[in-house]
Amino acid sequence: MRRVLLWLTGLGLLAILLVVGVFAWAYARTDVPQPNDFAEAQSSILYYADGETELARFTGGYDRESVPLSEVPEHVRDAMLAAEDRSFYENEGVSITGTARGAWRTLTGDGLQGGSTITQQYVKNYYLTADQTLQRKFTEIIIAIKIDNELAKDQVLENYLNTIYFGRGAYGIQTASQAYFGKDVSELDVEEGAFLTGVTNAPSLFDPDYAEGNEQRAQDRVAYVLDGMVEEGWLDAAEREGMGMPEVQEPQPSTAAQGVEGYIAQEAREELKEVLGVEDAEIDGGGLRVTTTIVQQHQRAAGEAVELYRPTGEGTDDITVALTSVRPGDGAITAMYGGDDYQQTQLNSATEARVQAGSLFKPITLLAAVEEGVDTLQTYEGPTPMTFGEDATEVNNFRDLSFGVIDLRVALAESVNTIYVQLNEEIGPERTRQAAVDLGLPDDTPGLDTDLTNVLGTASPTLIQMTNAYATLAAEGERATPYLIRQVETVTGETTYEAEPETDQAVDRDAAVDVTDAMTYVVGQGSGMAAGDLGRPAAGKSGTSERNVSAWFDGFVPQLAAGVVMYKGDGTVPMQDVAGLDQITGGTFPAQVWGEFMRVAMEGEEVLEFSPRVGTGGPTDDTPTTQEPAPEPTTTEATTTEEPTETTTTEEPTETTTSEPPTTTQPSSPEPTTGEPTTPAPTPTTPEPTTPDPSQPEPPGDDTAPAPTG
Repeated sequence: MRRVLLWLTGLGLLAILLVVGVFAWAYARTDVPQPNDFAEAQSSILYYADGETELARFTGGYDRESVPLSEVPEHVRDAMLAAEDRSFYENEGVSITGTARGAWRTLTGDGLQGGSTITQQYVKNYYLTADQTLQRKFTEIIIAIKIDNELAKDQVLENYLNTIYFGRGAYGIQTASQAYFGKDVSELDVEEGAFLTGVTNAPSLFDPDYAEGNEQRAQDRVAYVLDGMVEEGWLDAAEREGMGMPEVQEPQPSTAAQGVEGYIAQEAREELKEVLGVEDAEIDGGGLRVTTTIVQQHQRAAGEAVELYRPTGEGTDDITVALTSVRPGDGAITAMYGGDDYQQTQLNSATEARVQAGSLFKPITLLAAVEEGVDTLQTYEGPTPMTFGEDATEVNNFRDLSFGVIDLRVALAESVNTIYVQLNEEIGPERTRQAAVDLGLPDDTPGLDTDLTNVLGTASPTLIQMTNAYATLAAEGERATPYLIRQVETVTGETTYEAEPETDQAVDRDAAVDVTDAMTYVVGQGSGMAAGDLGRPAAGKSGTSERNVSAWFDGFVPQLAAGVVMYKGDGTVPMQDVAGLDQITGGTFPAQVWGEFMRVAMEGEEVLEFSPRVGTGGPTDDTPTTQEPAPEPTTTEATTTEEPTETTTTEEPTETTTSEPPTTTQPSSPEPTTGEPTTPAPTPTTPEPTTPDPSQPEPPGDDTAPAPTG
């Protein structure tokens, strides 16, 4: 028996020495590996133009934003220790008894579970995988001991708090705080900290909104954490009385894929990929800090304007409204309303939808004419109908109104089709097409051809393209490339990209100034009067396409250009007999949305004047000779609107998805005050226009004439 005991003792010692030797050998040969990609991945955050206010974030299916331990309140740190590892600051990185218990459960078929210290959990999350094997557990123990010897406990705790999963796609305490309570981690109270640190044990069991029965389990878990804090002396027992389950907010979808901001986020993603060459993986997990050009005040103004003046009532449930704004001479996009909710409709109506531009093209033809030496004071007669060309194309004015001799400024304000087709015939429609390209429309814009009626807007640009073209006029001929990303930084603060605006003098400066002067008459006395008084000089043009399938208002003040477009269904459905109007035109709802946006967006901005009209050496009298129109135009409503024959376009509008039915009631039209134009106003030969009321038909002479056959 004595010999047996000696042999057993010797074998035991040998086994211990062997285990120690193997452990020492493994310890010496095991290096702390590089962190796995998933552990270091962080959400990329989009900011407004101020570089501080968050606009949206890309999560790639998870959400992480690391913070230093100093930003985590001490009571939250204590709660984490109470929940997961109360001996954290005393142990050597591993728990022998806990590890043995976990190993036994694994060997008996219960799966690898239990027994991990915070250091071991940190190693598993940061360096290893979640594989359920004894080999991984052994490697975890070795690395945990090495980490405990090489890193300060506070550093381990900080790393752990930034890598642990909290549920709701949130990795790290900062994003978890936002996911459950909508606040930064620094603002968490004791109860909220107890909940967050407790939920890490099993988010699917303790998130109250995840499954039935979780509410009670979460309450019990919070109580366990709070009681543990009292036991460890980290929370006063009297203070603990009355504490319990905090109020948890409902889960929120990713900001990069919801609401109006979702459209901005997706445009930013495309620009990061196409312009900067950033891969999707880096966008979703690279922790980029991206400052956009979106101005928060402008974006808020866009949302408020659309809600206030979007059409409501019968036949409006599938009308889409889009708005965008651009800095003239720079190209920065300061607002983008591409739709109501990106989760419902992924088509961005500000950048992707293509519908006919209508009479937004009249200023383009005027620009081409001025560049050819035509003065904006040149007079023409505007009877209706008129026929043009060898194929005898018939052109009608809106509501079949004829005009006498009026100059091109008044003709623009009244949107007289027959006068502008005469002008286009005089200079050649090729010049109109070239002027459109010079202003910034792509050469391959659908419908951008050289037919005589291209002046009536048979082309179908996107809203951002048309807005930027008008921004070129606002910048006195300086064309800029639109952009959305101003700056990109890494998570460590290194700047890797700063935008440099791409501009060139694409249009004659004096011609742009004279066209701008003419466009002030549209806002002051023409179809843009529904925009109301901005309290500053403004220029613009309304546009309505063939059969009223689209309605636009585009315009600018010296510092900002903005455009609004509305269309029904897929962009091919006439907007007639809807919202109490016989037809929706650019001078009604779009002009109202544009005016409201400009008023709010420009609030607090300096009031600037446009440069005065230059003239081309033609007529010099700002009050041109006029004669009575024949027949006399009248403001009485026409009984019918003539249905013109359709124009052939080169491409069908992009298919769109309709927005949710609006719930707001239509407010009354603002009471505008006619702004002073930059030159003395000519005496129009048409009746004085009045502000359109959304409940009444469009006044005569507005820019609503559909494109004729051509």
